[in-house]
Amino acid sequence: MKKFSATFISRTFWFPEFSAVISMLNNGKDWDDIAEAIIDDNIFKMSSTNRSTELKRELMFRISALPASFSELFEQLPLNNQKLMNLIAIMNAHPLVEDFVLEVVKKEFLTGDLKLEPYEISAYLQDLPLQHPETAHWTQQTLKKIQTRFHEILTQSGLAEDAGGAMQLKRALLEASLVAWLKQNGKSDYILALTGRAL
Repeated sequence: MKKFSATFISRTFWFPEFSAVISMLNNGKDWDDIAEAIIDDNIFKMSSTNRSTELKRELMFRISALPASFSELFEQLPLNNQKLMNLIAIMNAHPLVEDFVLEVVKKEFLTGDLKLEPYEISAYLQDLPLQHPETAHWTQQTLKKIQTRFHEILTQSGLAEDAGGAMQLKRALLEASLVAWLKQNGKSDYILALTGRAL
């Protein structure tokens, strides 16, 4: 069973940066070039060298964990699907985010109850120690930050809209090429979780 970590709460959705780094990779840059651009040249105008380093590590973590075909497909897709690909990369890199989408968001889509309330996310987080003892020591402050980050990830990916503290979920409209890529790479469960349908 995958271990859950709350380290992702210090990272943000970082879509413009994610998109720019994929473009660099597709244009022949390697990770040394990209690290120099992000950290030494501070192309993303981060507040400190530490923050630039964290950004580089996170984007490398997200992108390197997926096959090269991911980056190649990314630039062929419309903006809404590119944002969903960033969500897919985050899910793949961070087991807690993956579990939340596969368990909570998918259930909402399958039942047709598209309003995700804060108490539902709280209940999910409170139950985590039953199967993941490593989460038992998380403080209320950490749990609150996780909840905030879940909200940000879903709304910035286009999978939800803010609804006065709750979230109104929106079924993803996946391009056929992205559906095919997910199937080819063993992620058919992502399709069901993002759309509520087995495409």
